[in-house]
Amino acid sequence: MWRRLTSLDRVLFLLALVTILSRLLIPGAFSTFLTWALAALAVVRLVILVKRHLLWKIRNRLIFSSLFFVLAPIVLVGIFFLFLIYILIAQYGVVIIDNLVKRQVTEYSSSVAHYLNLDDRRRMQESIGYVTRFDPENLVAAFYEKSPQGEFEAFFTYPAGVPVERVQLTQFSGYFKLGGALYLGVYRQNERFAVLMAMRMDEDFIQQLSRVSDFRIRMIPWDQSFQAQVSSQLTSLTESDSEIALMPWQYKFRFIDLDVLQEQGLVEREHFFWLLIDYDRIFAKIRSGGSDTSQINAMRFVYFLIGLFATFIVISFFIGFRIIRVITRSVNQLHQGTRRIRRGDFNARVRVRGGGQLEELADSFNEMASGIKRLLQEEKTKQRLEGEMQTARRIQLKLLPDDSFNAPEFDIAAVNIPAQEIAGDYFDYFYEAGKSLTMLVADVSGKGASAAFYMAELKGLINYLQGQNLSPAQLLGHCHESLNRSFDRKTFITVSMARFDLDRHDFVFARAGHTRGLFYRAAERGCRELYPEGMAIGLPHFDAGRIEEFRAGWESGDVLLLFSDGLSEIMNKGGEMLGLARLEKVIVENAQGTAAEIRQNLLDFSVKYGGGQDHDDDLTFMVLKMK
Repeated sequence: MWRRLTSLDRVLFLLALVTILSRLLIPGAFSTFLTWALAALAVVRLVILVKRHLLWKIRNRLIFSSLFFVLAPIVLVGIFFLFLIYILIAQYGVVIIDNLVKRQVTEYSSSVAHYLNLDDRRRMQESIGYVTRFDPENLVAAFYEKSPQGEFEAFFTYPAGVPVERVQLTQFSGYFKLGGALYLGVYRQNERFAVLMAMRMDEDFIQQLSRVSDFRIRMIPWDQSFQAQVSSQLTSLTESDSEIALMPWQYKFRFIDLDVLQEQGLVEREHFFWLLIDYDRIFAKIRSGGSDTSQINAMRFVYFLIGLFATFIVISFFIGFRIIRVITRSVNQLHQGTRRIRRGDFNARVRVRGGGQLEELADSFNEMASGIKRLLQEEKTKQRLEGEMQTARRIQLKLLPDDSFNAPEFDIAAVNIPAQEIAGDYFDYFYEAGKSLTMLVADVSGKGASAAFYMAELKGLINYLQGQNLSPAQLLGHCHESLNRSFDRKTFITVSMARFDLDRHDFVFARAGHTRGLFYRAAERGCRELYPEGMAIGLPHFDAGRIEEFRAGWESGDVLLLFSDGLSEIMNKGGEMLGLARLEKVIVENAQGTAAEIRQNLLDFSVKYGGGQDHDDDLTFMVLKMK
């Protein structure tokens, strides 16, 4: 049973065991951490089980996705509108509070302007009694006269004991802090007098603001840091006003701190109130508006929208269910059909009605099912042909000599890489110890099986003719006479052939329409191109008498390269051919090595030059290094 469990199940089991033991033996933070880890892992396992069993069917997935795509927008739109309503209510409340504050400041500004216009201490003192009529509980007032020293000194304060006697100010209006208390008021001055009128920001004033708005306002102690204010006040709101503390709004304002005077001017600070939306009051207003025709019409309109929205949701669910049913039924039929085909029943067919892509998909499935057997038969035929081609390649390789040969006078290294399964190129060499060496490279036009057939025919013919002591030109002429009758109009063979006389240290080179040979002379440390005249075997106007032979001596260290056009015509990614110049350079740079080393360097260079791309033509070349 343990082996049948997945890795996740094993980890879950072991973690549960460790958690139980830790809670029994060492309860504490570690056991709590293990419990949470176990819970998280169990949730992951539950999600995997739901996905594997409940959501395995496409129908369940479509239903789940449709529910998600319907419910998610509803929830998001609802949250958006609730948030929008909350913002509107909050902004509305802020505007009300701002208007109340501005009205209070305006009243104080008018009173202060009145007293300054008197511009006489005696007349001011006669009118001072009217000051206390505004708000004897919260009012703070001070009257100043400029002394001979140029400072404003208070000659009246209300209430007594307010620390305003030596306040040196410039004109301002709004919130300010004085003596550790927060006030809202106005200070103005002229050349002789100054007046300060304000009201204390206490709980009574806050309650007054709360009565005219849909908020419950909470005052924040001004001496707390901002972070401490937020954390402590949110905690207190949650405890004392949990029914209305959802998303409290922060009403910020700036005040002048008169308890901290600096030479550069007044010190401004920032403070705030908590505005808590009183939903009970809002709902009560809505319910109390039963006799208001506009409110009744608004509520009816809201109910109509809710009903319309619900109707659309029900219709959407019905349409979605119908669509899901059609889709899942068709998918289920396709699934059953594929299972039958997997079991080998190629007569399986599916029927899907209703038009659309599903019906076309079913038709495609039926066509596929009817063609599978034919494709399998074609695959078997292809595999048989590939096997026969591989067999033909193995036979062809047996017709070719070893790709390396070493003799006292020289060593040979060759390459034959087909572009397809079998090659139309051919290389060969014939060695008579101490006397002669004949080597050749041939290229049959075309590729594949037909070219390989002509290559095998040429191989047999050259094996016969090379023992008759013919010159390269004569041998190529006999090949044309023997093979011409079996060639079609598009077939011809190009050949490069060299015969070395090991006694006289010279060689004869001839070519029948083939690529040029490259002969490296060690004494000169340079390459020479060998291109005597000659026409390809099998062409209509072939003339053996026009095959020209090139004769030259050889010395130790000389190198001869015979190759097919599959080497010199390799293309790089820029469409540029390899060419003879680059081959000459590789030979010159590596001429000190053996034939096998030169071959490997040529092969590596050609592969790198071609960028590792597949060859479009057979790749064949021979390297002869004289000792």
